[in-house]
Amino acid sequence: MPRKLLLATDLSARCDRPLERAKALAAQWNAHLTLLTVREGPQVPAEVVQWLAGAEASTEAEFAARRDIAREFEGAGYPVSLQFADGDVADAILAAAARSDSELVIAGDARINTLGEIFLGSTVEQLARNLAQPLLVVRQRARTPYARILVPTDFSPASRLALETAARLFPDAQLIVFHVHEAGLDGLADQPRGSLDGGSANTSAIRLRCQQFIDSCTLAPQVRARIAIDSAPGTPELLTARYALEHGVDLAVLGLHSQSGMLRLFMDSKGEQVLRGLDCDTLLVSTGERDEDR
Repeated sequence: MPRKLLLATDLSARCDRPLERAKALAAQWNAHLTLLTVREGPQVPAEVVQWLAGAEASTEAEFAARRDIAREFEGAGYPVSLQFADGDVADAILAAAARSDSELVIAGDARINTLGEIFLGSTVEQLARNLAQPLLVVRQRARTPYARILVPTDFSPASRLALETAARLFPDAQLIVFHVHEAGLDGLADQPRGSLDGGSANTSAIRLRCQQFIDSCTLAPQVRARIAIDSAPGTPELLTARYALEHGVDLAVLGLHSQSGMLRLFMDSKGEQVLRGLDCDTLLVSTGERDEDR
């Protein structure tokens, strides 16, 4: 299990969801949790006043933040530290992750704040390409541990790493290997909820291919017993979010590599639609290699 976690947060109420999930994971794994706040410069008039006040105001703000964090984590039972950085958000996260040897980086969806923007533009590609650690994007409240985990697969080494990572981090969760195969989209909208595959003639062959994919992964027998297989005809950017919503998925784990497969899917405009459409938390796992390197 991970022993060091890094949470990127602006310490405001809008980052409460990733904070709660980070606390839950740190307690579950008895891991050291580091909170990272990146100061990009003044964003609102009150921050401009504080910025003009200089180093003294900044020191006071840091003191207040450390006091609040100490109260938040009083009696937590695991070590917690708070770091501040200046400059570009992505660069600061990458530097802090490398410096601290963190094994998982956590951040919020941030559609409504500055941190959120890093997941819906070029910065997410920068993080996905350069982070050695998995990146957990939190959207939901941390009411319970992750119980149903979706692992979309294109049968690539990247999706194999995603499945192995999901099994390693969450040994008690149900894992769903989900493959979207090419097929005509006519009549897809009329198919009943919960049966996206629609009885396709290719179902048996697809299930066999999925089973072979699972067999190629490094998984313990007890883990394989918790894996379900499902498939659907269509396009991943449409069906991944739909499947996660209709099947009560808590977490989607996506394998990324640099030029094809899932990273290409999740780094282009269609990929942004998937990230926006997914209502569950998302774990991005990168192989750290380019196609031409394989």
